[in-house]
Amino acid sequence: MPRRPVQERLPFPDPPGLVCAAGRLEPVFWVRRVVLWHDVTQRPVRNVQLRRGLNVIWSPTARGEAAVATGHAAGKSLFCRLIRYCLGEDTFADPDDTVSIRERFPSGAVGAEVRVRGLTWAVRRSFGSRRDDRATRADTLDQLADDGAAYDFDAFISELEASAFDANQRSLLTGMPEVDRPWQFLLAWLTRDQECRIDGLTHWRHPDTSSHSPVRHARSSVRLDVLRLALGPYSGRSGAFRKGLVDAGARNERAAAMRRALENRFSSVRDELAHGLRVDAASIWPPPASLLQDAADAVEAHRISLQGLADQRVRAAATVTMDPDHVREAEQLAQLQGEVAGAEARVATARARADLERARVALAMAERVKTWAAYRAANHPVCPFDDTPLDVEASKFKCPNVRLPDPAAARSLADNAGAEAILAQEGLAHADDELQSASGEHATLKSRVRTLAQRVDQRYAAVASATRESQEAWATRGLVHRLLELSRQLDESLRAEDEAKLALHQLQEEQVTALSEHSTADLERWFDFLVRRVVAPEAKGTVVLDGKGLHPRIEWRGTRRSVALNSLQVVLFDLAAMLCAVEGHSKAPAFLIHDSPREGDLDSSTYARIFHAFLELGPDEATAPFQYILTTTTDPPAGPVRSRVRLQIGADTEAARLFQVDL
Repeated sequence: MPRRPVQERLPFPDPPGLVCAAGRLEPVFWVRRVVLWHDVTQRPVRNVQLRRGLNVIWSPTARGEAAVATGHAAGKSLFCRLIRYCLGEDTFADPDDTVSIRERFPSGAVGAEVRVRGLTWAVRRSFGSRRDDRATRADTLDQLADDGAAYDFDAFISELEASAFDANQRSLLTGMPEVDRPWQFLLAWLTRDQECRIDGLTHWRHPDTSSHSPVRHARSSVRLDVLRLALGPYSGRSGAFRKGLVDAGARNERAAAMRRALENRFSSVRDELAHGLRVDAASIWPPPASLLQDAADAVEAHRISLQGLADQRVRAAATVTMDPDHVREAEQLAQLQGEVAGAEARVATARARADLERARVALAMAERVKTWAAYRAANHPVCPFDDTPLDVEASKFKCPNVRLPDPAAARSLADNAGAEAILAQEGLAHADDELQSASGEHATLKSRVRTLAQRVDQRYAAVASATRESQEAWATRGLVHRLLELSRQLDESLRAEDEAKLALHQLQEEQVTALSEHSTADLERWFDFLVRRVVAPEAKGTVVLDGKGLHPRIEWRGTRRSVALNSLQVVLFDLAAMLCAVEGHSKAPAFLIHDSPREGDLDSSTYARIFHAFLELGPDEATAPFQYILTTTTDPPAGPVRSRVRLQIGADTEAARLFQVDL
């Protein structure tokens, strides 16, 4: 049986010659050393020597149950954040770690020796007070120990920015008002957030990151312009196109907003007119199409039709007026309501008088009872000492000192009290009669008022309804004119929006034509090399610059699309840009940090080829023209690559962590 032919894999390409730009002996800037203190007065807990070329920060992944804990959370991202902090970013850790570090190490700090344009800067930043940030031109960090010396951290940041942007670039940056701190934008690209997962060319800082970088809230187009500016394909003409596109985009948005507002008003008027004419909204607009009329004639015919319906509605509206009988009844109602008020006053007066007479009767009856009791006591006296009945005649001789009541006088008082009670009862009867009469009069008047008010209210309601009907009918006439006016305005708005869209599209086409003047050949040459070196020898890498941005693409047995491959495109693009910077084809610094780029999605062999490619491009640590810092949990290949591991940390023990303690 014949053997099945096996497709031979092409060998990986050798690296092309990497030639430094004329006059450049080392990267424009790179980090030579990172030092970490729990207390700046004590010995450092970390002293990490970095070199030019490839630098690996490794956190090995253990086997078995400890695998999750040891490879991650060891401090790789924190190490990157500390470098970013030394290079001018506002924060050095996420909020929880920041609180923990400041509480445990109030006198702690991080320092770095940074080479900038051939000179060494010593930088130290405190974890606590920003007032103690220090930077000066010095060979070592030891020269920052003098607390009485003057240090200028802002001068260091200015030097970094001056090294990253030349005079022409700074002039172009003045046309980017959103880029108020250009160095922070460039730093964000060179040191991407691990949280961004390298999922886009301009995704440098996650919106929720605690870095406080201004890049977080910048528009993608702004970040793209800074990237183009750093790479080279950006000019004064690009800036003019950028401003023109921003203005054209704003005009397009305003035109669209005006059109939407007019559509809403038109829809509201159409519905209101349909309600007024009692027809379906669809019959109001658009006008019915006609093969015998052009658009203008169709609209005019439809206007006449709508106007006729409105006039018909006006003629059909009922007319109700206030006739003399109704006016007279209204006047009678007002008069009766006044009489009711008078009757209510008389009822109140009669009730008050009846209450007074009732109180008088009660007092008279009480007095009558009292006087008659006294009369009975006078006819039947008792001894004041022992209450025994007395014989009046005998008592005159036996007890001459006792004064007995006079029965005749007591009878006179009782008779008077009885007469007073009778008079009081007569007064009460008279008052009750007055109250009853006043109440009857009041009830009669109230009944007449209710009857008359009902007739008057019904008439008023009929007049109001007819008035409302008439007003609505007349309003439909105005709505017809308003609808046609809004239709005209809406047509003008649609034309304006179409013109704005066309202007924007034409400007975009002009930008694409102008962008063709900028060559991406050098960038594509290095990107293609890295794609063939890392992905597969038969793969191909392309970089397209158009009006929508820069588009690195990996073509391998067709255009590949996957999360891992998309991230790899971004990683290799960054690296290609760094190599262009080495040769002077790009304005960007030949410095780059990648924090664990998609390790869970890339196989170890792909990672190994990245390691080997940059070891081959910069084999000598003393002369490598770039600095590439890569954090990883993937085991670096044994041999020369393993020798580029600058720091090995883990999470299995406190001592193995970056801070050598559990935070």
